[in-house]
Amino acid sequence: MTNPQKRKGSEAERAVVEYLATLGVSAQRIPAGATDDRGDLFVPIIEWPSIDVKNYSSYSGQLSHWIDRANDQAGNAGRRFGVVWFKRTRKTSPADWYVAMTGQAFTTLMAMIGDK
Repeated sequence: MTNPQKRKGSEAERAVVEYLATLGVSAQRIPAGATDDRGDLFVPIIEWPSIDVKNYSSYSGQLSHWIDRANDQAGNAGRRFGVVWFKRTRKTSPADWYVAMTGQAFTTLMAMIGDK
């Protein structure tokens, strides 16, 4: 029998990949167990951050740890920063979920957008 937490996480990752596809962004899931953890999703555009997807009923007290881990994964992937895309209770679309990052990551993102 499959681990229920692993199944929930995989479903959330697939949902984000499918949502990004509706926006014209091609993202792939990264297999678990890689030597250098690079996040859950890979977007083959160097400007994109590393994305770690979470599907927990409660994120209280864990968010700072998740963001630190996402930034570590970004370093492993050669990305400037990481983000955590996490499911909201009773919200099925990733468009309604939360995306969290540090203030430094946010200002980096704003500078990248301003350069376009």
